[in-house]
Amino acid sequence: WMKMQNQAKKKKKKRELVFKPYLKGFWHGRDAVKMGLKILLYYLLFLFLFLVVGLVINSQTPWLAWIANLAMISACGMLLYTEGARQGEAQVALGEIAYARQETGKDVSPEEKDKCFHPLKGWFSMLVGVLLPLLVCGAYALMARKQVYQLQALPEWVTSFEKGGEVLLPLSYYQNRPGLEIADYLRVIVRLLILPFSHLGQLYGADGLLTVDRLSPLLVCLPALGYPLGYLTGPRSRALVHGDIRSNEKRNQRRRNRAIKASRRRTEKKNELI
Repeated sequence: WMKMQNQAKKKKKKRELVFKPYLKGFWHGRDAVKMGLKILLYYLLFLFLFLVVGLVINSQTPWLAWIANLAMISACGMLLYTEGARQGEAQVALGEIAYARQETGKDVSPEEKDKCFHPLKGWFSMLVGVLLPLLVCGAYALMARKQVYQLQALPEWVTSFEKGGEVLLPLSYYQNRPGLEIADYLRVIVRLLILPFSHLGQLYGADGLLTVDRLSPLLVCLPALGYPLGYLTGPRSRALVHGDIRSNEKRNQRRRNRAIKASRRRTEKKNELI
């Protein structure tokens, strides 16, 4: 069985890589900003996904919670990775076309060059996409405090004891409820943006949630990292396409050569018979 597997691996050839020159575009510009706004829209989609799926997979079993929530974060990252890889390959293709036009003496407009591949463009688009969530999480991280138990409302039958001198002072704490502050509103937004990590923080109590709140500027960027990493694969993906084309051409050429040789043999046999 092992021998058969080794033979199969030997027979399986690696895909050929054929890199072609392309015109490098700008690392910033209108095209990169549009992609950044698209990443921000993806984050709104992720927020909705976290709300729907998070309610289902919110488990108090540590190992199950870690697997489920990390799988959800990975799925979001892979979605942006795929989008980045698609954009990167398409922009390398546009860069090849622009390079060919430039080599023939034709002008390439700034708008066309803006759509060409640049290694830093993916990172710039990511920064534009996460800028707003990053600012919100950064502001809340500076305000985050450890959450402690707060007194709840008293039942009506207890209010009759509020006039007693011995219980007046303890019960008065229930009347001093602080109003909602900016940090409370930011906490809701941040917890939704990083809901899978918030679920994991809940497993470790108030200290765990405080750690997640303090790290929220980093955690909110994790799914977006998939886009620039996928975008950087554009040249290699394009080289694989050219390699497949060259391999198909070589395969077709070998078939044509075999057909020509076979035709010659048949012709020679006919001549021998004559």
